[in-house]
Amino acid sequence: MRNDPDLYERNALDWWNPTAPAFRSLHRIHGLRVRILREWLGPYLPKSIVLDLGCGGGLLSVPLSQMGARVVGVDRSRASLRQAQEHGGTETRWLAADLIELPLQDRCADIVILADVVEHVKARGQLLSEAARVLRRGGFLYINTVNRTRKARFLAVAVAETVRLIPPGTHDPELFVDPDVLRSEAEARGLVCLRLLGERPKLLSTIASWAIELEPCDDLSVGYSALFVKEAP
Repeated sequence: MRNDPDLYERNALDWWNPTAPAFRSLHRIHGLRVRILREWLGPYLPKSIVLDLGCGGGLLSVPLSQMGARVVGVDRSRASLRQAQEHGGTETRWLAADLIELPLQDRCADIVILADVVEHVKARGQLLSEAARVLRRGGFLYINTVNRTRKARFLAVAVAETVRLIPPGTHDPELFVDPDVLRSEAEARGLVCLRLLGERPKLLSTIASWAIELEPCDDLSVGYSALFVKEAP
C-alpha cells in the first residue's frame, strides 16, 4: 500500500529508538530540520505558540520546546502521541485531531510546522487552509516536503523504500508537490513565501549508517523546505 496511513500507528513504540528500522532515517533527517528552523526562526521561537501538525512521536516538537517555544503537537495517531507525551516533558501539549479539521481557534498560533506531512495528505488545499486559519497575521508557516519530479520519485520511493532506508509504503509519489504549485496554493490563502531551500542525500554517510543523511543545497528537485509568512488581508 502506498502512503500507508497505519504505518506510524503500528510502529509507534519505536518512535524514540534511533536504530529502529521505521524511524532511524527520520531521526537523522530531523537533525537537519532542527538546524533549518533554528536558523530561520530561532529569534522568534522563545515564548511563541507553535503548532507542530502531524507531529508523530514528537521528534521535532520536543527540540522546539527545548528552544523555548510553547509547543502543541497534533496528530491522528494516538499511539504516536502516547510516545510523544512520554518523551516530551511537561511543557509540551499533545492533541489527537484530524489536520484538515483542527479543533482550534482562528489565529491561535505564532508558528505552524508541517514537516514531512504535506506529501501524506490528499486534501492538500484543506490542509493549507487550516494552517492559514490557525496562524496569526505576521506568523510563520514552515513546510518541508518532496518535489514532484522523476528524480524525487526514484530516490524517495524506488531506492529508499526498496532497500528499506524507510519503510515500504511510506510515500505515494502522486502526492508529491512542485514548489511553484505549493507557493501558488499558499499565496491563495494569504501566505507569502519568504525562503526556499533544497536538500540532497549525503551518499557516503547514508551508506555508512544505513539511515538517510541530508544536507542543504540550492537544488529543489528532491526535497525542500519553504518558509511562509501570513499577510494581513
